[in-house]
Amino acid sequence: MTGRLKICVYGAGAIGGSIAVRLSRGDAEVSVIARGAQARAIQQSGLILLSGQQRFSAQPFCVDTPSALPSQDIVIVAVKDTQLAAIAEPLAGLLRPDTRVVFAINGIPWWFGDAMPQAMPAALTERLDPGGRLRHVAGMSVVAWAVVHSSNHVVEPGVILNTTPQRNKLVIGKPDNGTDPVIDTLLGLLRGGGYEAVAATDIRAEIWNKMLLFVGVSPVCALTGGNLRDMVNDPACRAVMSAVMREGLALGQRLGFDLPDRTEAWLDLYRDKPVRPSLLQDFESGREPELDNGILAFRTIALAQGFDVPIMSAIAALIGMKRQCAIKTWHKT
Repeated sequence: MTGRLKICVYGAGAIGGSIAVRLSRGDAEVSVIARGAQARAIQQSGLILLSGQQRFSAQPFCVDTPSALPSQDIVIVAVKDTQLAAIAEPLAGLLRPDTRVVFAINGIPWWFGDAMPQAMPAALTERLDPGGRLRHVAGMSVVAWAVVHSSNHVVEPGVILNTTPQRNKLVIGKPDNGTDPVIDTLLGLLRGGGYEAVAATDIRAEIWNKMLLFVGVSPVCALTGGNLRDMVNDPACRAVMSAVMREGLALGQRLGFDLPDRTEAWLDLYRDKPVRPSLLQDFESGREPELDNGILAFRTIALAQGFDVPIMSAIAALIGMKRQCAIKTWHKT
């Protein structure tokens, strides 16, 4: 790879749009793939990122289909997990054999069980990557995963609000935890754009660590309709979230991850932040919620390990039924 890196952000929503703005501040040729009103706004006026008292703007080249772009050096996939199967084929058009594909997505990835002593259930792997499409399109030698510690929200088309201006961190690693000079260059560009961007030494542990918070708080907010500030400050709701997170922590330790218990410190971060998790937003907007790669994946792994997670199982059953009921309602309208 020579010259300016060609970087495409596939999915320029809250997270992808934020990443695109920050990357545009460095020496890279940044393009984005977006749809609908978001695409039209970016094409007309660019992207705006609001973070604390700072305002960043960028004018990345924006298209609504990958076929309008040449092959890329790096593709950062920031779509919803529920859209991954649909983008596998068009994603292939952006790739060369040496293109790095970095998934900036919450959730347990399809390759999570590779090379682990505890094999993941085959049914779970199939749910995460139906038919092995992603594994076929993006081989393990070029895949990396970005664990995102940053909360963002699209406040209007083309405008993204970073709700955690003091906490914007990306941890990126490959499934084999190996080093990669291209990923190192990407980390440098991200740091130049304002992220704390670091290479993971154990990407699976980083994924699990991040997902403890996601699995613990997002389903409770989605079930109640409350924001994180209200849930964290309510003793009963906080107790439920803490219990789910600690069950997930114990399960991760069973899998061999060296994870400290930061449950209460993490929850305290949201004492004064009325954040509405993406899972809650999915239900509110009539989008397919991301459950298969989150709390349902945790429960499936626990069952396969014979590990008891009673509170998590109860929440998983409730949120799973909420999805079924919501889908029926959406199909009627």
